[in-house]
Amino acid sequence: MGEAVQLTAAHWVYAAFVILIFVTLALRRDTALVCVIGAFILGWIIMGSPIGGLQAIFNGMVQAGSVLLPVVFIISIVVALAKGLEPMGTLYLMVRPAAKLMRTPALAFWITGIVMYVAALFIWPSPATALVGALLFPAGLAVGLPAISSAMAMNLFGHGACLSTDLVIQGAPRLTAEASGLSVAEVIQASIPLNIVASVVALALAWFLTVRKDIKAHTVTETEYLKFEKERSKAEQRVYSTPARVAAWVVPLVFLVEVIILIVLKIRGGDATAVLGGTCLVLLSIFSLWEYKQEGLGKITDSLREGFMFGMKVFSPVFIVAGFYLMGVPEHCTAIFGDKGRPLIIELIKALSNVIPMSKVVVAPMHTILSGITGLDGSGFNDLPLMGALAASWGQALKIKTAYLAALGQISMIWVGGGVIIPWAVLPVSAITGVPAIELCRKNFWPCIAGLAAATILAILLM
Repeated sequence: MGEAVQLTAAHWVYAAFVILIFVTLALRRDTALVCVIGAFILGWIIMGSPIGGLQAIFNGMVQAGSVLLPVVFIISIVVALAKGLEPMGTLYLMVRPAAKLMRTPALAFWITGIVMYVAALFIWPSPATALVGALLFPAGLAVGLPAISSAMAMNLFGHGACLSTDLVIQGAPRLTAEASGLSVAEVIQASIPLNIVASVVALALAWFLTVRKDIKAHTVTETEYLKFEKERSKAEQRVYSTPARVAAWVVPLVFLVEVIILIVLKIRGGDATAVLGGTCLVLLSIFSLWEYKQEGLGKITDSLREGFMFGMKVFSPVFIVAGFYLMGVPEHCTAIFGDKGRPLIIELIKALSNVIPMSKVVVAPMHTILSGITGLDGSGFNDLPLMGALAASWGQALKIKTAYLAALGQISMIWVGGGVIIPWAVLPVSAITGVPAIELCRKNFWPCIAGLAAATILAILLM
């Protein structure tokens, strides 16, 4: 591949722990302890003392925090808005019109999926699952859509097609971009064609091979239907306040107008995230004060507390994992180790390329597979920094378009681990629909794999 690279003990330790992390993920174990040990040993070697190793653990997390904190903030604030609107019944009112369109099982499947996609764009798939499941799931059962098909629609549209690009909240592309040295806009632009192909292939395969057959063979289960019909009837009989009814129209309209403005004014990345975050806080404040009057001040604080608890719960492992990976990434390594920092991951890739002939035809499938393995932790987010950094390294070493490789890794990791084919990741959908997690993963498996294969082929052509 060109110049020879002199590998040191730090290179071997870094490589060994990266491999160990993949093995740990494959064994379905948490990687936090592995990353802490790896950071300590690597820091000891680079800084020359155990004190340096201890400092490396903390400094790596701080560096990861400086990179990832905006992501944690925006997701926490969006969830806070959802938490604030939920008791008012606003979220229910938002999706109620969609239920009236569900006349047949086929319509029910596609409407459930589309509504899930739109809801997940603005409040993320986990809160959207509860929202869509509470209303559209019983409506689907009423017209003969099997529970497993509803679950597939929520999974494939929300946790797969929507979350893998994360176009509005931009948590996933920001994590990928920060580690790969790209802008958020570059990652999003590259991810759109790849995810369109992955989504179309996955959804088409799911519909023709699974859902249509399940609909024909389905008999409505009385207990399932009655369980959710009771909840739906209760929600229908509720008297909703004026603020709740106004918010049901104003909130989605504001977000729609905001997205258009951001596109027209070409506001991207962190600036767009800031606009979205500020809008969420303003909407939360207005409708909480309108609904609860004097108690509104406390309700705003309670909603923010719930939102940030959710954000920290989701992302606390990410700081540890990302802190270790960033120790070998250009720019970040010097922030952690000072002048002693080296771009270990790039040098390892160059050394590997000198031994094994590499090309985009080899690297793209490898990157897809490795990203899928990292998704086995069931988060789909924890190891985005790793795959972003790895994509940057491959890109520099092979002179290919890094953005497409980084986007491919992001899509693969989230389709696998974000809640589509990993049993412990589909639990929210499994719980709301009563479908066994293993059965749901089995139904999703081949559509997901086919979609990722199609995206990989397209990435090779575009790189």
